[in-house]
Amino acid sequence: MNEIVSTLKHLDALRPPSLPAFEVPALPDLAALHPLAEAMNGETSLIDDTLRHHGLQRADLTRLVSSAAAPVRSAQQDLVALGMSFLQRALPLAAAALMPDPAAALSARAELMRLATNTAQEALAHLGQLEGDLRPIIADLDSLAAGDDPELRTTPQMAAEEPPEPVRVEPAAHVEERVVDNPEDAGDAAAGQRAVDAALTQLGRPYVWGGTGENGFDCSGLTQWAYRQAGVEIPRTADQQAVGTQVSAEELQPGDLAVWDGHVAMYIGDGQMVEAGDPVQTNPVRTNNMGMAFQGFYRPTAQ
Repeated sequence: MNEIVSTLKHLDALRPPSLPAFEVPALPDLAALHPLAEAMNGETSLIDDTLRHHGLQRADLTRLVSSAAAPVRSAQQDLVALGMSFLQRALPLAAAALMPDPAAALSARAELMRLATNTAQEALAHLGQLEGDLRPIIADLDSLAAGDDPELRTTPQMAAEEPPEPVRVEPAAHVEERVVDNPEDAGDAAAGQRAVDAALTQLGRPYVWGGTGENGFDCSGLTQWAYRQAGVEIPRTADQQAVGTQVSAEELQPGDLAVWDGHVAMYIGDGQMVEAGDPVQTNPVRTNNMGMAFQGFYRPTAQ
């Protein structure tokens, strides 16, 4: 079937290439510099400072290149696994599409096309996650290329992040009063609270690329799973979960989502949110996340 061949070719084309072997050139051996400077009554402090600076840059560059390899390798493995899963499910449908019964054959072909479309969308979601994981690493590399002082850098993948922005959230009493006044809001709040309750049962679960619950979660896998337990279906990827009604920080109620272009978290109340970091954890509400563009707060249950 053309759908099988074209989908597998598409997955192969999307699979990111492995990073090339990379080795930072060693610094020159200047062991004789100090004895020579003493013999000539020279000053070496400027050279010492320069070597120390380049040594820090070299260590930073090595670390960043090494940290980029893991998500690329994970994305490659995920796309290969996705292709294998697609093939296992597609072959029986292809056989059924050749049956003499026209109705059964048409149904199997339609299911095969749906499977191919969903597989392609899932592959793009993996690449979107990879882009989000690499973005802060690229920002750090750009910072190194611009000559920023490595001693001013903080933890890995955090140099591009702005200082935490305070997010003011109305106290729970305000939310409860607003929910009671509006029956429709009460329904939204009930579903949102069920989603929160489900998400909090997963605290401590590991972060798994593309994870939707079997072995762990990625960020959007956790929020989709939690809302599914509450009887609400939301899209799979983080940026697509900016659905329902956008709300302000002052209007937040449990279950509302904080959405970035490569990450999503769920508000749980009292100025806290739950998210699939490594592991699933709670953190104060924020609007910044490793330089990602913040799309806003959204209530999936409201239209």
